[in-house]
Amino acid sequence: MSRKKAKKENGGSGGGAPGWMVTYGDLMSLLLTFFVLIVSFSSIELRKFQKAMGSLKGALGVLPKEQSVTYQVEPIMPQLTDFQKRRIQKVISQMRNMIKSEGLQQDVALDATDNGIIIRIDSPVLFEVGEAALKPQAYKILDKVLELTQDWSNSIRVEGHTDNQPIHTAQYPSNWELSTARALSVLRFFLGHGHIEPQRLAAVGYGEYHPLVPNTTPQNRAINRRVEIYIENDRKVETLKENKF
Repeated sequence: MSRKKAKKENGGSGGGAPGWMVTYGDLMSLLLTFFVLIVSFSSIELRKFQKAMGSLKGALGVLPKEQSVTYQVEPIMPQLTDFQKRRIQKVISQMRNMIKSEGLQQDVALDATDNGIIIRIDSPVLFEVGEAALKPQAYKILDKVLELTQDWSNSIRVEGHTDNQPIHTAQYPSNWELSTARALSVLRFFLGHGHIEPQRLAAVGYGEYHPLVPNTTPQNRAINRRVEIYIENDRKVETLKENKF
């Protein structure tokens, strides 16, 4: 047998890639397909991503506070009639315009989530330092909140928040009492100035224990001193007459 013929029969060198390279190429192709499938099946909820990024940027001090709030997101209101939705959207637009005209962009934030609407108001807009009596300038804002809820059969939760600076007075022994009293002041305004059933209202004081950002600087502590009004989606829908705006 010739030497060339023997090499061919014994699997000697010839054309084509080595066997290990073919196996490696198959493995890389499978891995690529696997990761493409993972990406195709994954999804990001834009609303939650925006809220998370806004909170992170606010905590890091990257953006001014008013820019960390998602103003462009509209509330999800699937249980309302088209007329009710239009009415609520109109009031939201009016409220934003009022906030802008009053120069309160840095003090009042309007945000919409899957669960309803959040209105966040800095404490100095509503109260004097260490007090829980509403300022007259707060009435205009709270009246708009009442207008926003008139066609929406919903629950309203008022939350009071403070910074971590201690308070100890005869009226408010701690931030717990101060934050609760402020939430109750807003609740009483709603009861006295609107036609809201009491069972739809709730007030709670969180003191210093639910900060938006760390209480490490005067600016951050000012952000944490706030009242938050949650206008929550409700499954119950009331019949609404078609009246002109």
